[in-house]
Amino acid sequence: MNEKLLELLGGDKERYPHSLERQFPHVLNRIMALWGTTELDGYVESLLIDDRGDRRGFPTWVASEIFQLSLLHAKQSLPRMPKKIDPWEASAPANKEVVEKDGYAYHQKTLLEAAETGDFEAANTLLRNGEDVDERDERSWTPLLVAAFNGHEKIALLLIEHGAAIDARDRSGYTALHWAAYNGKNEVLALLLSEKLDPNLRNNSGWTPLMQAATRGHAEVVKLLIDKGADVNLASNEGWTALIKAAANGHLAIVRLLLDKGAATAMRSKDGNSAQDLATKGGHDEIAALLARHLRT
Repeated sequence: MNEKLLELLGGDKERYPHSLERQFPHVLNRIMALWGTTELDGYVESLLIDDRGDRRGFPTWVASEIFQLSLLHAKQSLPRMPKKIDPWEASAPANKEVVEKDGYAYHQKTLLEAAETGDFEAANTLLRNGEDVDERDERSWTPLLVAAFNGHEKIALLLIEHGAAIDARDRSGYTALHWAAYNGKNEVLALLLSEKLDPNLRNNSGWTPLMQAATRGHAEVVKLLIDKGADVNLASNEGWTALIKAAANGHLAIVRLLLDKGAATAMRSKDGNSAQDLATKGGHDEIAALLARHLRT
């Protein structure tokens, strides 16, 4: 184990990113080398977001560990406030009594942390006692984005019921819908779509939730998004479509689904690659043959 990281985690070995260290030790080493610098946020974003179109991406549990490290870094990067004797005694003694009665020390857990860990009771207590439902960390993540990323449907619903902005965006323009799609969190995705959230929302680079799900191989999410009106032929700023992403990463079932829903096979990214080109380069022969047949029809 990385001793520095274990110390940052307060010695809690259960929170240690064992899968990341075992499967991608070079990534963990790079994260620790950048710890405490402004460059770490950009590096984490490059890990979680595939802007090339030809990368399979991390397994969900590894991506979650990377994300949790990012949350820890953001939390530790916040400026430390001067210590007060007891802000509750002067400002909100009644609320203090309520919180302590429910078994929570208000200042020991933030709403962002409750959304990350899935602690519904803590989230509910914090919201009932005036916590900002749309508080943000240094990356501009709100509790709803965090809950969506981690698939905590019950907390996501609680946040929405307390007025959370369902279309809130992080610094890269990603919404809760993008992150639910990225990690294949069907229940949260369905909840967000039931709130009439546009399935074709784009981030700063033109990426849609459908592109995220197609890249990661989440067939059920792809189907749900299409059923709710996602456009299969939208392209990112670099020309990537959901079909190109799925073909590049070898997701045959998703390629078939997209073709059945009218995905255009002739579209190319800005670097000139079509879905068939990338399938062929990646050794995904069955997908390449399927796309070739569609091009001839």
